Amino acid sequence: YYTSIPGSCNFETQDQEWATVCGLTQDRSDDFDWNISNSAVTGQMGPDTDHTPGKGQQFLYVNSSTQKEGNRARIITTKLFPASLGVCRVRFWFWMFASRQTGVLKVYTSEEHGMDILMWSSSRNEENKW
Repeated sequence: YYTSIPGSCNFETQDQEWATVCGLTQDRSDDFDWNISNSAVTGQMGPDTDHTPGKGQQFLYVNSSTQKEGNRARIITTKLFPASLGVCRVRFWFWMFASRQTGVLKVYTSEEHGMDILMWSSSRNEENKW
């Protein structure tokens, strides 16, 4: 159901097409790269499968095991959403497990003058699930 909602993305794309298909872009000022992969590539460092039922296998990821404390990985939406109260929602699945280098996952909104506002964060990494 969630993969057919307008604006959804399951990352079943080729190479770097995810940026165009999903309306996302990597922040060029961050410290390491986002990649599309599956469990065969990430091995024991990643999940066994993606979160989508059926044929979905790909997911967007960063490998935090080789990074230094304080490094940042940022992904930015390329579509602007008007301000609303409870009308616009962001739904995503994440997997943070196994690596001691896993930091904090944060979701921000940017107001029209460019100020980032923290909306949600998680540092949970004790469960091997999406």
